[in-house]
Amino acid sequence: MLFRVLHYFLPLLLVSLLSQAALAADQIIWGKHHVPPYMIREGALANQGIFDLTLNVLKDHLPQYEHMELAAPFPRVISEIKRGSHWCYIGTLKTPEREGDGYFSLPTSIFLPLRIIVRRDRVAQFQGPQSLQALLRNRQLVTSVMRNRSYSPTVDRLLAAYPPKEFYSEQAEAISMLLAGRLDYMIELPLLASDQARLMGHPGELVAIPTQEADEVVFNRVMCPKNEWGRKVIAQVNIVLNENRDKPYYRSIVEKWHDPASVAEIRKIYDTVFLKTP
Repeated sequence: MLFRVLHYFLPLLLVSLLSQAALAADQIIWGKHHVPPYMIREGALANQGIFDLTLNVLKDHLPQYEHMELAAPFPRVISEIKRGSHWCYIGTLKTPEREGDGYFSLPTSIFLPLRIIVRRDRVAQFQGPQSLQALLRNRQLVTSVMRNRSYSPTVDRLLAAYPPKEFYSEQAEAISMLLAGRLDYMIELPLLASDQARLMGHPGELVAIPTQEADEVVFNRVMCPKNEWGRKVIAQVNIVLNENRDKPYYRSIVEKWHDPASVAEIRKIYDTVFLKTP
C-alpha cells in the first residue's frame, strides 16, 4: 500500500517542486525604497517617481518574468545582489568596484551634478563654489553619507580619502538631521534634497551650492547579480532600453520633476551622450 501511495504522489511532488523552481527562476525582485522624487513609495504620488516609471517600462516589456517589488533600504538591496539573489535595482551607478559584484544595463536615467546642501540660514558660511575636499578635511563640520552608495567618480575618491564619521541608510533620515542642525551639510542631488525637505514641511529651507571638484553628470542603470541569471536579465533589459529610450514618452520620464533649467541641461546631452553611452 505504501509503495502504491509513493508511486502515485512522488511524481506529483516532483512536478510541483520543479514548477516552483521554474517560477523562482523567472521572478525578479526589484528592491525599492522611499527616495522621492526618484522612488516614491508613499502618498498621493506613490509610484510616480523617475525610477518607478522607468521600472514600469521594463516590467511592461518583460512579461516573461514575474516582477515583485520589495521595500528595502538601499544597503540591503546591494547586499542581496552581491549574494547572487534574484534581486535587481534600477537607479544604480556603475563603478569598477560594483562591476565585480553585478552586471549593469545601459543608462536608464540621468543624475545632474551633486551639490553641497545646507540650511538657508547658514548660506553665508558656505559661500560657493565650495571645495568639497576642504569641507571633508574640516573635522569640525559634520556630514553623513549613505552606506554602499556611489555618488560620482570624483566624489567617491574624495570620500575614500576623507571618510565621514556618520552614515545613513535612508535619505529622509539624513535630510531630517540636516534640517534639525545635527548635520552641517550634505552631498546630495538638489532635486532630491529640496523635494525631501518639502515633504517634511520645510519647503525652500535648503540651498544647493556648487563644488569646485565635482561637476559630473552621471547615469543610473539597472544592476543585477554577477551570475548567469543576472547576465540574462540585463541582456533582455538592454533590448527594452534600446527600443524605447529615444521615444518621447521615455524622454518625458527622464525629465520628470526637474525644473526648466535642469530639463534644458538634460536635453543638451540626451542624444549626444546619454543614448550613446554603453
